[in-house]
Amino acid sequence: MAQAVRLLMGIFTSRGDARAIGNSEEAGENVEDLPDCKDKTGIPHGPEVELANEPEKGARGGEANKEADSNAGSSISEDKVKDVCNKENSQEKNEKNEKNEKKDKKDKKDKKDAWHLAKSARGWSPQDSSSWKDVCPEEKASGSESRADVWRKAVAARGWTPEEGSAWPDEEDDEPESSEEGSGQTDTSTARSTISMLLNIFSSAASEHEEEERPPPSPELEELRRAVLAAEALSSGQHSELLEHVRAKLEELEAELARDVKVHIVNGMSGELAAVVRARPGDTAFRLKEAILSEGIVNSEEDGLCSINFLHGGQLMDESMTLSEAGIRDGDQVQLVRSPLRCLTASLDGTVRLWQLDSKATDETNPFISFREEEALDSHGPVLSASLAPDGRSLLTVAAGGEGQLWCAETGRAMGELQGAAATGQFCPGGSRVVGSSSDEEARIWCASTGKCLHTLQGHSGEVRAARFSPDGKMVLTGAGDGLAALWAASSGQRIATLEGHLDTVKSVDFSPCGQMAVTASADGTARAWAVPSGKPLQVFRGHSKAIGSVKFSPDGDRILTASAFDGTARLWEVASGTCTLVIPGDGKVVNDAVFSPDGQKVLLASASDSLRVFGAEDGECVLTLSGHEDWVRSAAFSPDGTIIGSASYDGTVRLWSVTGKCLKVLEGHDGAVISVAFIEG
Repeated sequence: MAQAVRLLMGIFTSRGDARAIGNSEEAGENVEDLPDCKDKTGIPHGPEVELANEPEKGARGGEANKEADSNAGSSISEDKVKDVCNKENSQEKNEKNEKNEKKDKKDKKDKKDAWHLAKSARGWSPQDSSSWKDVCPEEKASGSESRADVWRKAVAARGWTPEEGSAWPDEEDDEPESSEEGSGQTDTSTARSTISMLLNIFSSAASEHEEEERPPPSPELEELRRAVLAAEALSSGQHSELLEHVRAKLEELEAELARDVKVHIVNGMSGELAAVVRARPGDTAFRLKEAILSEGIVNSEEDGLCSINFLHGGQLMDESMTLSEAGIRDGDQVQLVRSPLRCLTASLDGTVRLWQLDSKATDETNPFISFREEEALDSHGPVLSASLAPDGRSLLTVAAGGEGQLWCAETGRAMGELQGAAATGQFCPGGSRVVGSSSDEEARIWCASTGKCLHTLQGHSGEVRAARFSPDGKMVLTGAGDGLAALWAASSGQRIATLEGHLDTVKSVDFSPCGQMAVTASADGTARAWAVPSGKPLQVFRGHSKAIGSVKFSPDGDRILTASAFDGTARLWEVASGTCTLVIPGDGKVVNDAVFSPDGQKVLLASASDSLRVFGAEDGECVLTLSGHEDWVRSAAFSPDGTIIGSASYDGTVRLWSVTGKCLKVLEGHDGAVISVAFIEG
């Protein structure tokens, strides 16, 4: 903002002389239109002057001279008078035409100069050139160093110019400008150029405001107001519509900057100031995290990795919570809380590893606990899935042979085996129970401490492919090969509702964060939303051309994310309308995994590539590409705080990335493809 104001004030100051010159020229043109006047050199001109000099030009021999001497009071012949008048009128007309042409050239040059200044400034910074004239050759002739200095200070902050490489219209046909014409410009062209600059500065102010931290804007806004007043004075009542637009933009900018808050982030343990971040009340807590990550305050390559959160007024700020919702005002303090972070990986080599991520990068090895029964590898087969209890104390693994195993996450000791077959497994929110699907047309609920089967969920006529607890742990949602989904009471195992509508296997299920809706995805290429607990159908999502392998609700519950490994796309849908808002193609026409970020603003995609990509959930723009694996990425996940991304690959490694794009750690040790990755705090 300060640079923008200096730019404006410099332009107004340097153009004061030009305006005065322009006024004198206009005054001269008015004077010349009068019959009795003198030009700028003081020499009389006009019909009377020409007539006084005419005898010297038009002598017609000795007799004529004698007659003129003897009859000094006689008049010149009528024909001669007409010839002189016609000649004078022609000269006067030619002078007027010449002056009009000069004026038109100056107007065009003023516009062209402003255009070239903007074009030359595009993408330029002071480090790119030792002299402004090297960047803008048009300034060499005018010698406007004061204005050039102002421009040089402002250019690095904005790039509000025409398309790069474009040319001024009819530029090749332009004639070289005379040095006599470069000294001034009219009020009209000055006002037009000034208004154009104002509008472009306002249009770039919003994006500039998002990227930069600046001091309180009050004094600068006052200078900007004066700049707008100067533009109004220069316009002399013209361009009222443009000026009204400028004033409206100024009011919007004032209101926007007035709402900004400066947040002091302090270390939760020591109380020391860690950073000062300027943000908007509508920014989420994740905006503060991005700010301190970019400064390398936490989770740098040299330090151990941790989960970071903020406390304000004794309350933990959720990822999607805005500063306004948290009650944060300008100058408030927010506590930065660091928590230990662990990473859980499962591999086709039959092992599961739990990695402690707070070790330094200088450590020779990354500490981990390996979960594997050597004698059971052949019988149990590769590990299909692994999950940690919410409290992080116990761990569940499910192998290809249908065996589910419970482990102590602290010691790596086996705690018990699940009774009955299991194909998938998930802890309830409290961590005391486990629900899982199986290949025998049943789902089961087990005790998470002993592995004892508490309830058997019977009623499907096909293999149960998915099972999940509701957010409050009171219900279970299942999907099966019979094309049906069902809601069950977790406490008794009784069926509450049957969800009918799909024409093929239900492969994936999920509850909304509030628990009042459920969503199912099927091999029939559709997803469906249902009311909970009634099971009433709410919406059908059609668009995929082949089977949908996964479906997830967004953190706010307003959207769902579907992914198909078969048609190679991930899609975002609005739950209320059923509208597909984004189609994200996977590399190689394959989508292996797709997940929301914790704040719901991004989508992480793993596909048939050694890279993974992060997309904006609103516009679908790829905002980050993470490359480094030597084989396809099989699975990906965000850390609970959203600041770290984990990628599991067929190359046998797991890479941990900052959301800024840096690779922070590489976890090596698995002997086969790594098929899943997950994070847990604590």
